[in-house]
Amino acid sequence: MASNNIILILAGIFFFAISLNVIHFHSFGSGAIHHVDNEEFNLTYGNDDEIEDMVRDIIDSANLESTTSAETTISEESSNAVQEVVEHELGDNMTIKKDVVDYRHENNAFQHIMERSAFFSESCQHLPEHHIGEHIVKDFDTGVQPLPEHGVHEAMKSWLDKDAVGANDRGDYPMCRLPPTKSCDVSKTTVIIMSHTVEDDKRLEKLRHGISNLGSWASTGEIILVWNAPRSVLTSCTKTHCARIVGWDADDSHPLRIFYSLENGLHNNLLNRYHPSLEPKHEAVIYFDDDGPFHSEEAMTVGFELWKFNSDVQIGSMARNIRFPSKRMNGLQNKASDRAAKLYQEDAWQTHVHPYDTTNVQSMMKEHGLDEAGYPQFTPICHEQSGDVVEYNFYVFPNFKAHMSLPSGSVLHRNYLCFVWHPAFEELRQFILDHPTHPDDMTISTLVSHLTGKPLRTFPRNIRKPSVEDKRRLSWQNEDLDENTMDDVEQQSRRRLLWQQKDWGNMREEAIDSILNYFGSVNPGSVGWCAGTEYQEVAQGKGNMRYNCNPEMAQLSQISWMNEGGLGYDECH
Repeated sequence: MASNNIILILAGIFFFAISLNVIHFHSFGSGAIHHVDNEEFNLTYGNDDEIEDMVRDIIDSANLESTTSAETTISEESSNAVQEVVEHELGDNMTIKKDVVDYRHENNAFQHIMERSAFFSESCQHLPEHHIGEHIVKDFDTGVQPLPEHGVHEAMKSWLDKDAVGANDRGDYPMCRLPPTKSCDVSKTTVIIMSHTVEDDKRLEKLRHGISNLGSWASTGEIILVWNAPRSVLTSCTKTHCARIVGWDADDSHPLRIFYSLENGLHNNLLNRYHPSLEPKHEAVIYFDDDGPFHSEEAMTVGFELWKFNSDVQIGSMARNIRFPSKRMNGLQNKASDRAAKLYQEDAWQTHVHPYDTTNVQSMMKEHGLDEAGYPQFTPICHEQSGDVVEYNFYVFPNFKAHMSLPSGSVLHRNYLCFVWHPAFEELRQFILDHPTHPDDMTISTLVSHLTGKPLRTFPRNIRKPSVEDKRRLSWQNEDLDENTMDDVEQQSRRRLLWQQKDWGNMREEAIDSILNYFGSVNPGSVGWCAGTEYQEVAQGKGNMRYNCNPEMAQLSQISWMNEGGLGYDECH
């Protein structure tokens, strides 16, 4: 069995570690942390529990050779393959070097991304014959050079190798750190909107009304308008909406400040709204498109409260789902998605402890008598070997099993801005610039999930009112509120025009295929707002969904973390 082979190899490592006076041993992802005299060292190799668990997932989905006993047997071919992976990793990384103590350090996150990609890349080489197919090239092609498959591995490895010898040319770029899992003490938000034109009156009006409403919210600490055109385009505009926006910027009592991208050394780029030079004052950053939809204060308060005890993941209200034509991929994804939902339903310790926080993970495993951590796994993409492709589902905004979020109504910790513009991800940013759909939304969601090793969370973008009286009371609270907190039917109608553009859907699918191939895997899928409540139900007859929230748009009394005694309420109260 592969596990026996791996154990023999790891036993040698263990005794080697003892010779260096190792006191504790902690597994993490695909490596191990060793504590020596209160200093932390990192020995990089494949963790036996994770390798065996992941190989078993592949075996289960691919119907590889197994015995009739209770324990599945890994075939000799697969055993040799896994052993070769471990030996390869040991051969390249046999030396023990001092590593960062803080699991949130950028090098630790990069290490996990690299190891995840390396493992899946190797596992794709050993698929059973009935899953091996021709390398599929879709008929549609924008002509844009795709990202290299599993290219993130080389990007991370190159950065870490150079960093180890002080050869990285990072200049004055700061060291990035992952956010904390919880940020309960944060009470204010930074709202970021990006725009570049005054030509579209409807769009400009939406922007002005949106800023007006946002400025009146109790949680709004500041509003940053990222202006991706020359300052004069806005300041010389004679329209009333332009004058109002420029006036707010000049008013010290108003939370709006305008960031002129071109004057800060940036070009017109969708990623400017994620640039660290924006320097958001607050840890919680809320994003809206300049044409909306601008959700209600109540809906975004729900999202903000969810973010407070999930501040290391992306929180989204308009999430998108990726579908898997491959039965192998769909089986693995369903298993991971079900696992993620189950953990949140049970309020399991895995939902409170970061998967990279090895000290606490090992402590919880010991406390619960577990041999493995049990976090939901990412789903490998084996495009070159099996022709794996994905389908971008832009028809629905699912609560569960969503893999990315559109910017409007999303919440992100400001620490991620440092990662988005990190020199190590230059290749990824260039792809966004080159591709005709400029898929910043897909890229941000994918990058964040791989950095943190966790899926996004979702919340309802509209909060239903229990009575007509509440609706009437809402209408006169703010002069601009009624227009901007309406259901997003109008916005979706406008976006359908985009989908009706020639080959728009094909272009978006090409983009997400390339991005996911670059990382080599896709996150387990989101967990909906209703997880663990009576409003969670098994999905029936709705594509490849596993669960739904019923109702889709909740009343405030139905959202558990907003009500005392509900699941998640005690996290920050």
